[in-house]
Amino acid sequence: MTRRAIGAIPYLYPVPIVWVGALVDGVANFATVGDCAVMGIQPPLLAASLAATHHTTRGILDHGTFSVSLPTTADLELVDAYGQVSGRDIDKSSRVRHFTGELGTAPMAACCPVAIECRVVHCASIEHRRIFIGEVVETYVEEQFLDAETGRPRSLTELDPILYALDNHYYRVGSSIGVGYREGKPLARELTAGDEA
Repeated sequence: MTRRAIGAIPYLYPVPIVWVGALVDGVANFATVGDCAVMGIQPPLLAASLAATHHTTRGILDHGTFSVSLPTTADLELVDAYGQVSGRDIDKSSRVRHFTGELGTAPMAACCPVAIECRVVHCASIEHRRIFIGEVVETYVEEQFLDAETGRPRSLTELDPILYALDNHYYRVGSSIGVGYREGKPLARELTAGDEA
């Protein structure tokens, strides 16, 4: 197999496309963002990277809070459009019904089945980017997607998030191929036994 260097590209894929929400001058604003990631489960942390000049960035800096809402493929047209226009020029809240949670300054999109409310615990500046690490204060999920026994979302396929790859195409989630911490259990036992021998 031959590999070819293609340049310094963060080709980690797929990327979830989210709306990062913030209150800017008293108005809810939603930025379409592909630069968002889980930073840890305990404590629960998310990171969102935005351009320093983004309208939403100012709202996050002003209030120290932000939200991450996960739109579905049904909203692809609006999500893509919101990635091309600024809240400085249009009122993005006019097309996105929203709600606030405990913090009051992190508007979340009501059309999204999952919305996460965060308090900024760290902000870093790298060149023209502002990277916000937020502690998750609360996560809101539409009841129809929750498992009655576990209280957690049943499946990613049902949530139908928008995925993006650096081939500049959007994608939809495929079928489940296994269960975490179960598929490799026999091999993990075998590897551990080999170390003990």
